[in-house]
Amino acid sequence: MGKVSDESSYIPFIRQCFLTASVALNIVAHGGVIGFSAILIPALRLPGSHIKATPSQESWIASIIGFALITGNFIITPLMDTLGRKKSHLLTILPILTGWFILLMADSVSGLIIARFLQGIAMGMLGPLGSIIIGEMTDPRNRGAFLTSVSLSLTIGVMFAHSLGTYFSWQQSALICSFITFTSLLLIIYNPESPSWLISKGRYEEGEEIFFWLRGRNAEQEAELENMIAAQKSLRKSSIIGQDISRKERVKGFFIYLKDTSRKPEFYKPIIIMFFMYTMFQFAGINVISSYAMDIIHQVVGPEANAKVLMVALDIERLICNILAVFLMKTMRRRTLLFSSSAICVIAYLGKSYYVYARMNNLLPFESQWIPIGLIGLYMFSLTIGISSIPFAISGEIFPLEYRGFGGGISVLALSFNFFVAVKCFPVLTSAVGLSVTYLMYTGVVISCLSVLYFMLPETKDRSLQEIEDGFRGITSADRKCIEPLNSVQNNEMRRCSSHILY
Repeated sequence: MGKVSDESSYIPFIRQCFLTASVALNIVAHGGVIGFSAILIPALRLPGSHIKATPSQESWIASIIGFALITGNFIITPLMDTLGRKKSHLLTILPILTGWFILLMADSVSGLIIARFLQGIAMGMLGPLGSIIIGEMTDPRNRGAFLTSVSLSLTIGVMFAHSLGTYFSWQQSALICSFITFTSLLLIIYNPESPSWLISKGRYEEGEEIFFWLRGRNAEQEAELENMIAAQKSLRKSSIIGQDISRKERVKGFFIYLKDTSRKPEFYKPIIIMFFMYTMFQFAGINVISSYAMDIIHQVVGPEANAKVLMVALDIERLICNILAVFLMKTMRRRTLLFSSSAICVIAYLGKSYYVYARMNNLLPFESQWIPIGLIGLYMFSLTIGISSIPFAISGEIFPLEYRGFGGGISVLALSFNFFVAVKCFPVLTSAVGLSVTYLMYTGVVISCLSVLYFMLPETKDRSLQEIEDGFRGITSADRKCIEPLNSVQNNEMRRCSSHILY
């Protein structure tokens, strides 16, 4: 990369865009996996289909991804800290590519489920990793917008899969989606390693070079890097890293480390926050409507509705709102955007629940397709504008560097488990208690999660990752200033000694 010098600000920005694009394109293929069941399941019901599936098997085809996500989470958690971010990112390509090709050759329901299980593993691996890569390697001023590309890419992938299903067979659609994954592989190969990971491993010079290559060099960036290196050096001094001790002592030290770590607020608070945020995200229904789009449209709007056209129209709305969310993420506070969009989601949920109940019991003064279509449109707006973008942005920001892989891997288990529960249970609940009651139950889960997040979620907009980490540790800016070198000058202010005793 060469020696980094002062350069135009747009060059580091372009480099950050390229890095984000490699993650985003990989996620587009994952969005295609989520949306694929909405075109696959109706195709299996056609008389000419060579594969027949029962309703129970259909729900497994749609929901097995959530179960596989958990496996992917367990695989990636140790790998991202031991192998690094780039190599771990490359490993996510193998299972999803294999899944696409198995789909092409499948001639039974079991083959379809195996293929989607492999794809779910890849999604589980990239789930925590993608946000961490973007969060660590982009500037705080643009980090929120870059992290929003995660939900935007999922939206594009879902819409792409749904659109393919209107023109091509599900086998042809699978082949086209596989090329997206292959293209992302080519981009990942040219990405650098994360400077944060390099610094955490004691490779300070290499980390510094890549940091300035990605971010440019000015006083603000130098201060952020110095704080990061100082924090990691302090951490390494207090750890067993690099010490010549026996394996027994290392194992004992590891369990002591886990015990001590679990009591630290900078470890357990982000995990609790993300647990409730991911649970809210899944029960808000973004993956439910992506997986069962045509079935939901028929139940809410009516059996005479043109479900394919409305499904693509909702995807287009979702894409537009996701693009809008990128700009809102740069201008609005995270908490404001999350709670305002969640309030709209709750209102839309309750509106759809009442409409379906009233129509089933002949309580409507008149029937019009535009009322349920408007409610579904409002619901999709609320999901896309904040609920589906904020969790991925927050997950890339709130975990301290020391626990970023471990904590991110643990917390994303809530995303994976609730994906499986929400998608698997939705058709079961609608058959057992009806769509109206199902919506009320999902609304209750969303409100419960929001109540916890209201008291626990900090504001992260325009704060560096080190500042967020210090906030969970209870370290103020004044405390951080006290550990700066005495000869450092920031904002034209000379550091002063806080004591008259010098050692």
